[in-house]
Amino acid sequence: MKKLLILALSAIPYFASAQITQKYLIKTGKLFDSETGQFKTGLDVLVDGNKIEAIKADRDLSVEEKKDRELIDLSKFTILPGLIDSHTHLLFREELQAGMDFSTLSLEKVLTQQGDAYRAIYGAVRAKAYLEAGITSVQDLGNSGKFADIALRKAIEDGLVVGPRMSCAGQGLSSEGGQLPGLIYQHRNIANDEYRIITSADDAIQAVRENVTQGANVIKIYSNNTPNRTALSVDEMRAIVKEAHRYNLRVTAHATDNQAVYNAVIAGVDGIEHGYKVNDSTLMLMAKKKVILVPTDGDSTIYANYAAIAYPGDKNVAPQLKKMTDAQANRLQRALKFGVTVAAGSDDYIDVHMPYSAFSKHTLIGYHEEGVSIPQLLQFATINAAKQLNMPNRIGNLKQGFLADIIAVDSDVDTNIHAIMNVHFVMKDGVVYVNK
Repeated sequence: MKKLLILALSAIPYFASAQITQKYLIKTGKLFDSETGQFKTGLDVLVDGNKIEAIKADRDLSVEEKKDRELIDLSKFTILPGLIDSHTHLLFREELQAGMDFSTLSLEKVLTQQGDAYRAIYGAVRAKAYLEAGITSVQDLGNSGKFADIALRKAIEDGLVVGPRMSCAGQGLSSEGGQLPGLIYQHRNIANDEYRIITSADDAIQAVRENVTQGANVIKIYSNNTPNRTALSVDEMRAIVKEAHRYNLRVTAHATDNQAVYNAVIAGVDGIEHGYKVNDSTLMLMAKKKVILVPTDGDSTIYANYAAIAYPGDKNVAPQLKKMTDAQANRLQRALKFGVTVAAGSDDYIDVHMPYSAFSKHTLIGYHEEGVSIPQLLQFATINAAKQLNMPNRIGNLKQGFLADIIAVDSDVDTNIHAIMNVHFVMKDGVVYVNK
């Protein structure tokens, strides 16, 4: 008992010091204003606790404002709001092998040989890498077993592991089979270990309530079930949206073709994931209804690695990939022309021999290759993504009262998007995780 008392008393200074409000004065080189899309100079960021207290020109700072603050000199770098990836799968990684393509990828290994506990630990490793790369918030959209994503989120919030702020979907709501192709009837229920299989509109309402009870921040649905043929009905999706909105939760839909996108939009969803093939009329409807598009497009490096692993030496792959990427670029440019809000999302689950989190950054490079300017694609990954995560007044902006999510990258990121790969400083919630 005496030993326990000594241990308890010895912990008091640690917990006391952890609760002391830290104040910082951050000197910046350039600062990206995500509201205007402009890079500004000569500004300092004042941080008090986990919030941004003010952003001011150095000459306008009073003696009192400079007093009792730790100085962080980032004047050689460009400062950005912490980046946001609106479509992650931290607890799932597919090992790409020769002969595999996107239609044959499967989840059987993680379901039958790994399990939720292993996946949560694996997710913690990836989460740390994401944060250290300057991705301070993610929306994790299923493929995490039975709510293992929410366990990981809690571990991060409790300080057991280090990672980005997580908005979690829990189990994705899907029609028969989920995205597990080729299951014979006697093994069909294995899909329930990864997806919440919906059987009716009434069952859809119950599924939303289950996810709400488990702590989901967002509801993910599958308007179509690629590579399977099954799909949720419009009535089922309407029931999901109505029930989710009762709890102030957004609904975002996996939808890869125009019919799936259209059905989800008329059902009232708030976001569309992928949207690879979508007509002008559907994009205009998305703009009218303020439905956010998350285009999970890769860049030339991702696709080159993919081709080298899955189709080594096959000269026919490059033209096919070129056709695919041209179509994705066309879709993205049309979406922007019609006024659709676009949020950045990587759908990072395929191992294309990149370090953890690199895939997410290469998605931003991919947008640039598709003709998007650097300021606009940075808005995709900050202020727009904050809307998709239902946190528009908390993250994605360097502004008074917002959470102190601040990163520093190479100073020339305004002209060289590849500079986004070089992160020198990361602060999340007012806590410094990287400073080099």
